[in-house]
Amino acid sequence: MSSFRSLTPDRIDALLPVSLRLHREWRSALVTLSYGGALPPLPPALRALLTEAAGIDLSRAEDGVDPFGSPAFGILYSRLRAEQVLRAVSSRTNLTIAGTTVTVVGDGLLAEALATSLRTLGAAVIRASDAPVVALAARLDGFRVQPLDALASRDTPVHLTLLTGEGHGIPPVDTLEGLVADASPAGTATAGVHTSPSSRPLVGQAGKAFLVEMPSPLPEEDAPLAATPWLLLDALITLMLLDGDDDRFAREVAP
Repeated sequence: MSSFRSLTPDRIDALLPVSLRLHREWRSALVTLSYGGALPPLPPALRALLTEAAGIDLSRAEDGVDPFGSPAFGILYSRLRAEQVLRAVSSRTNLTIAGTTVTVVGDGLLAEALATSLRTLGAAVIRASDAPVVALAARLDGFRVQPLDALASRDTPVHLTLLTGEGHGIPPVDTLEGLVADASPAGTATAGVHTSPSSRPLVGQAGKAFLVEMPSPLPEEDAPLAATPWLLLDALITLMLLDGDDDRFAREVAP
């Protein structure tokens, strides 16, 4: 397990290379930044660490800038989050993606990234959406498409359902079967769902569904140190420092 208190200044520099470089190039005093939208707030200990060690006071505010208003951030986020979610599902359930049938619910970039990654890994992918344009694009990309009201009456077994929280429809978890994972940024797609314990510590049962707990897209207190949350935090701070300059942001964060 990792604690923010154990991170040295050099380690923080390595975890946030782009944003801290820009901050030091442009500013010498404490900078206050706020973001809004669907991303969760930072843990207080991480916010304090950034303020003390990096001179950046980053907070979530209702009137803050929504990073998903940036097309470049949305693209980067969707690719990294899709990889993070699929790794978490595999490690927390021992599910082998190849040969499984997976339904991806949602209308946005994350749903697209998940569907593409799953197909690359050998899964049979169903896109679930009531948006006609999204359904058209998915069919042209070779995916099977279902309306949301068909999820509870499936004609083929589905091993995993991924809820992205994108779009207007979120099916009730207790109407689903098999594994279910909430890939939305702050777990809003399954907020309020009550589960009973299962044989796995990060999996709870709701009806015939088994809800798999997903990691936060941003760093969590006392969670194992992982690359993806810090890459996304670095990108978030960079976007805020650049005042939403999408072209400059894309150049700065490009691999």
